[in-house]
This record gives sequence, structure tokens and C-alpha cells, in this order.
Amino acid sequence: MRVRLTGATVSLLARTTPYLESEMTGLRDLVGPGAVCLDVGAAAGLYTLALSRLTGPSGAVHSVEPLSFAHPLWTRVLAAWDAPQVHRHAMALGAEPGSGVMSVPVGKYGLVTGRSFLTRKTSGLGSNAEFRGEVKVAVDIDTLDGLCAREGLARLDFVKIDVEGAELQVLEGGWRTIEAFRPAMLIEIEARHIERYGYSPDDVLAWLTARGYTMYVWKNGWQRAAGVSSHTRNYLFRWDG
Repeated sequence: MRVRLTGATVSLLARTTPYLESEMTGLRDLVGPGAVCLDVGAAAGLYTLALSRLTGPSGAVHSVEPLSFAHPLWTRVLAAWDAPQVHRHAMALGAEPGSGVMSVPVGKYGLVTGRSFLTRKTSGLGSNAEFRGEVKVAVDIDTLDGLCAREGLARLDFVKIDVEGAELQVLEGGWRTIEAFRPAMLIEIEARHIERYGYSPDDVLAWLTARGYTMYVWKNGWQRAAGVSSHTRNYLFRWDG
């Protein structure tokens, strides 16, 4: 069965259920018709779907997800990649291009693809040690700079990054694009995931603030935040010059 979910429906679910991230309700403040967006760690494509509704046919959403089997049910239900303005990329993004391995944890009821991470430059399982096992999947790796250059992007308005701790690697691989276009960026930052990469949330914040970005959190509106909190996962960064 395939069900079409509108952007309004996604926004309603984000406001009224615990299953969708509340930050999704703030996307309309960041993305409008004709915008060019990048969804890094797209999973089943929930953000891809919401962004494609906001950009409309005159915009573009580049959806990046290395695991073709991530969330199969939601992939069918959302049909996020059916819109002509959505471009799907089966790869991971990192600091350097090449090949790598995704560690996919195995839970009580099977694969937990939402907690998969790229093993390059890690010291072990980290937060995924709580699972009973893992499956290793070979993937291609590109950089954000490489992807945007290959696609010939003349603008980039918004980037969402959810890569289970490898956020700084994605940023480092995209510094040219970020400095050229200054996109708004919604980034998941959790110390428990970042730890296995040998850095801290403060390192991510320092990288962004050094480039003129200010951090915000969603509290029925985007509000400035002084630092990363254990009670919040997603942070918006906007360039203030």
C-alpha cells in the first residue's frame, strides 16, 4: 500500500505525535519555493518528503542515504523519492571520498537501520554497544563538496544532517560549499554518538561558530541557544556573518 502524505500532514504529525521530530514544523521558516536542499542521512525520506513539498517543482532536494534497505515500510508509504524535484543518492558523505563500511546494529526484532553509522575513523561501537550485534555493509563515500560540484549546484539553501555522530566529517567534507552558499543547517548533535569519533559536541559548535553561524533550537519557534544540551538532539545553524 502507498499513501500520499502532504507537507501539511507531516507538519501536523510532528506537532501532535511523539513519532516525528518537532523541528519539522519549523522547516517552512527556512525553506520556500525554488529552494535547493540537501538531506544527509535521509533514511526513509521523511525530511525529503517535507522539503520537496516546501521547495515545490521549481526547487530541488538531494536525498542522501547509503542503505537501500533502510525503513522499507516507511519507504513505501512515504514515496518520498517519487517527486521529480527529488534526486536520490545511494552513498554516505564524509570528510574524504572513497569506500567504507556502515555498521548496522541488530536489535531484538532485527536490523535497527536508524542507528547505523560509518565506521571510518571510529574507536569502536560507542553508543551502539547496547545492541546484541551488528551487520557490516560496504558503501561508497563522497564529500558534500564533491556531490554539489558533480550536480552543478549554483545555490544551496538548506542542509539537514543526521549521521549518528559523523556530523563533523560531513561538515569538513563540505567546507567549500558551506562557505560559498552559507546554507541554513539542521544538525543532529548527540554526545553519545559523537564519542566514538573522538571529538565532542563543542567541536562541532566551534567549527560552525568560527564560520559565522549562530545556533538555534525549536521551542514553538526558533530560539537562540548557548550550547548543546543532553535534552535536545537537533540544532539549527544560520549564518549571521
